[in-house]
Amino acid sequence: MLSAICIPLLGAILTFNSCSRDSNDLRTLASSQKTTASTELVPDSVLKQYKLTPHQIYAGFYRFQGPCYGPGLNGSNFTGVPDSMDIVILFCFRSTSPVADSVPGWITRLHAKGTKVIVTGNLDLRPGATNDSVGYAATAKYIMDSIVNRYGFDGYDIDVETNPTGSTLTRMVGVYKALSKYMGPASGTGKLLTFDTNQNGSNNMFKQVYNLVDYVWLQAYGRGASTLQSTWNTFSPYIPASKFVPGFSFYEENGYPGNVWYDVRYPVNGTGRAYDYANWQPGGAQKGGVFSYAIDRDAPLTSSTDNTLYVPTYLVSRQLIHLMNP
Repeated sequence: MLSAICIPLLGAILTFNSCSRDSNDLRTLASSQKTTASTELVPDSVLKQYKLTPHQIYAGFYRFQGPCYGPGLNGSNFTGVPDSMDIVILFCFRSTSPVADSVPGWITRLHAKGTKVIVTGNLDLRPGATNDSVGYAATAKYIMDSIVNRYGFDGYDIDVETNPTGSTLTRMVGVYKALSKYMGPASGTGKLLTFDTNQNGSNNMFKQVYNLVDYVWLQAYGRGASTLQSTWNTFSPYIPASKFVPGFSFYEENGYPGNVWYDVRYPVNGTGRAYDYANWQPGGAQKGGVFSYAIDRDAPLTSSTDNTLYVPTYLVSRQLIHLMNP
């Protein structure tokens, strides 16, 4: 790969220094890059080969238009993400979304570049299903038929932000294991089954399904990179480092002051927790990569209270991919 290219395989003819320059006007910066950032430099066949090689992946949660969010700065069409991005995770996707029927075509476009698209869902029993092995199997099939296969997703992500116990734990583990027949490392299908969490490796559910998980997306929003090692130590008895992917968050609309993590700083200058995570490695190993939440708002907050963002060019995401895979 050419070191003079900011993100080889991304179609952006930018040096890392110019990507990281201090600008007082992010809108001007984005406007100047709009053309080159969308220029394809590498054939799709090469992109697909690259994504099959060992490397630190970059994934991103893309908030989808529907019951949770209105149209974002990039709209709901997620095909504009960087070419070298490995996994897009659709968040809050529902079949009732006004643009749900467009999803299969958008996924096909990303498949041409070797990018996978998975969807975040839950482990609730389907209506009428019993809370036993029969109901778990019926729920898993329903998820596959009505969501994963219907729209062409490459896998399913489960958001676990509590430490379940009792009947809740039994049900969640039961459905997850039923899903593992269709997705995850035990299925042999190539479809991904992931574990998205703000918990650590002592989580009751994780300890029962860890061998069925492709990636652990650790929600490390707002935390210093120095805290990642201790959290990784709780997962290391169960999974290899290549499955451990810490994540940061871009600024969320209406988030100030309680939901602003400042993981990406203004102006964009190559510093901040997002970059620290990309540089961090677990002791004696290499992490799986880095993910971002709200990649549809790949831009920093311009001040403590200003929601105004520059026209997104996925500038930060491009920098992080390059930083992990120079």
